[in-house]
Amino acid sequence: MREVGSEIASITPSSIERAARDLAGYLSPTPLQYSRAFTHKAGCHVHVKVESIQPIRAFKVRGALTKVMRLHPEKGSEGVVTASAGNHGQGVAYAAAAFKIPATVFVPETANQLKVEAIKRLGATVVQAGRNYNDAYLEAMRHQEEGGATFVHAFNDPDVIAGQGTIGVELLRDLDDFDTVLVPIGGGGLIGGIALYIKERRPKVRIIGVEPTGADGMHRSLKAGRVVTLERVNTIADGLAASAPGKLTLELAQRYVDDVVLVEDAEMLRAIRLLFEWEHLLAEPAGAAAMAALLYHYSPAPNERVVVILSGANVTDEVMIRALKSR
Repeated sequence: MREVGSEIASITPSSIERAARDLAGYLSPTPLQYSRAFTHKAGCHVHVKVESIQPIRAFKVRGALTKVMRLHPEKGSEGVVTASAGNHGQGVAYAAAAFKIPATVFVPETANQLKVEAIKRLGATVVQAGRNYNDAYLEAMRHQEEGGATFVHAFNDPDVIAGQGTIGVELLRDLDDFDTVLVPIGGGGLIGGIALYIKERRPKVRIIGVEPTGADGMHRSLKAGRVVTLERVNTIADGLAASAPGKLTLELAQRYVDDVVLVEDAEMLRAIRLLFEWEHLLAEPAGAAAMAALLYHYSPAPNERVVVILSGANVTDEVMIRALKSR
């Protein structure tokens, strides 16, 4: 097994740019949308990076495709296996279908059923295992050890991180100048890739992470200077419900992330409603977390140029109804 330092060394701006070129044959760039409504509300210039129009309606397809594309053909033919609360599983299933290889996705019994059905429609085998992501992860690892499939980690993998970092490539290409990027954090792969790329290319840009108060593993780990595993995760944002960051993603955050702010479930619900009412954009709780941070916790300077990552739109009917009723 490689050391964390060598894994980080393999993730470079050039490797992320290569991932962006490779993904161009499979994914279109996502829009960067200026919002007059949120600009007025927040008192700063707000651009929304709309990852919710990806084929799986979430950014996770970037990292999964990058990982699968970089597999040796012989290894790829043995298939892939992963554990997921939903969106990553969809990304792996989509990538496996694109390259015509088998995929098995282990999900917790509490997984979002909308996402589970989407994984099945993409042709992957779905196995329910345990009550939480960690249970599903352990079962997926056992399955991988017994067979020859490649395990595709949801966040603690250099290729997955490079794929997620391609969002940073698009941001620097599409926006001449900006000051801050607000990025949701689950396990930390998304913010790790974006932060590394942007900080290496434009060091003055601030990268702010966003976690739910009930799933603040990265926030606690950064304070402790080591990976902290939460005993309990409690958040409406299933896409951010990791109990701990990875060693790799923590080190990337230590190097490149300026701050992490915490948001409440109620704030994410209100952000979902406002994204829908003002911009007609769908967001799941994880997808709305960065906007919730901007509205309720982050204090921008006048005329600050802020990019908000809308990371996904796989929201259930129940959550959407709760969001529309929120005030």
